[in-house]
Amino acid sequence: MKIFFTTILFFSCLVLNTFAADSPQIGTITFILGGKNDVSIKHHNSKQWNAAKLKMAVVNDDVLRTRQESRCEVKLNNGDIVRIGENTVFEFATARDQMQKDVRAELKNGKVWANLAPFKSPNKQFQIKAPTAVCAVRGTIYRIDADSLTRCSVYQGQVDVGPVSLWGMPQQQQESRSLQPVEVPGPTEIPPPYQVSLDQWIQIVQGFQIIVRPDGKYAKSKIDQQADSQDEWVKWNQEFDSKVRR
Repeated sequence: MKIFFTTILFFSCLVLNTFAADSPQIGTITFILGGKNDVSIKHHNSKQWNAAKLKMAVVNDDVLRTRQESRCEVKLNNGDIVRIGENTVFEFATARDQMQKDVRAELKNGKVWANLAPFKSPNKQFQIKAPTAVCAVRGTIYRIDADSLTRCSVYQGQVDVGPVSLWGMPQQQQESRSLQPVEVPGPTEIPPPYQVSLDQWIQIVQGFQIIVRPDGKYAKSKIDQQADSQDEWVKWNQEFDSKVRR
């Protein structure tokens, strides 16, 4: 009987060590708001949802899900912060290594807020795929809201937004078109909203936002400061960001 339990213990340790080796920790859950099962996590090697807990490790392919009036925060090993709003499903699809030189995540639906430190490596990428667009950055603060549309609003720095077909592709392979205001000869030079399809990386700068429809057509505009000042999700995140130390 002693040999039997020793054997079981040996194989249990072997499985746990194999799991740890194949799936290094890329981040930690640092904040949870909601009831016991309002924020849940599905690990990459499981089909079962479990209640998320503070200080729980997050590894590649983990999926986080929040219900109504709940949210959570994940701090990656390199200090980047991702906050997940209510009624959201968010997957950390892949990180090239433990220091996240190349991170790809997917927002299935809902909303996220990202506060990313300036990237010291020129090869570092952080991309979030939403239903109708991909948002790629190298250090900034922005939010993404996604259902049938994708809205990306930039509060600091800049974000490259492209079609979902570019997910995983470096922005350097294609020059980004800037949406920063420039002087133009007349209104005929500016296409009306939702008449142009998103077919390459477009740069969204601080204070602006872009909305991409399911058919790929997009519209860009300044962020509505008055609406933002009354948006509880925005105010909550900005309050948390004021406490972040780089």
